[in-house]
Amino acid sequence: MITRSTPVYRVEVRLRPEFADAEGQAALALLHGCGLYAARELRSGKVYEIRATFNMSQVQQAARELLCDGVTQEWKVLNPGPPHFNGMSHWRVEVWPKPSVTDPAGETVRTALSENGLPQPEWVRVGSVYHITGKCHRNQLERAVWRSLANPLIHRVSVTEAHQ
Repeated sequence: MITRSTPVYRVEVRLRPEFADAEGQAALALLHGCGLYAARELRSGKVYEIRATFNMSQVQQAARELLCDGVTQEWKVLNPGPPHFNGMSHWRVEVWPKPSVTDPAGETVRTALSENGLPQPEWVRVGSVYHITGKCHRNQLERAVWRSLANPLIHRVSVTEAHQ
């Protein structure tokens, strides 16, 4: 008997470029406060990991109708493939609650999805994503992120070079 695992979808939501990103500016100031002046620009957003028996149409419906404010925000379903590298001038930082930590935002989204007529997901996790522009060295960026944007007791962090 072949069993299939329930798929996990990742949806990123962030402000449209024409809107000021106050959260991103605050995060950039925190990184600068840790001495990471190579970071020139930062745009922030949220990433939703949804484990559910959705089809792509349902994932798009969830993003459009529940996860995103269509006026000020944009969304995309992230590809599970490897990131595109570009020589250390664009970075993607994701900060997630550890699996052992309760995620009340994720539970709220999980409930809201089922209340809006979609199948109830097995689980939903909500993380923060930071798109950082600047010629940063990975070890300096990781150190600054752990000192300013994440708490090692409750978060896990992913730092990757990214194609903007």
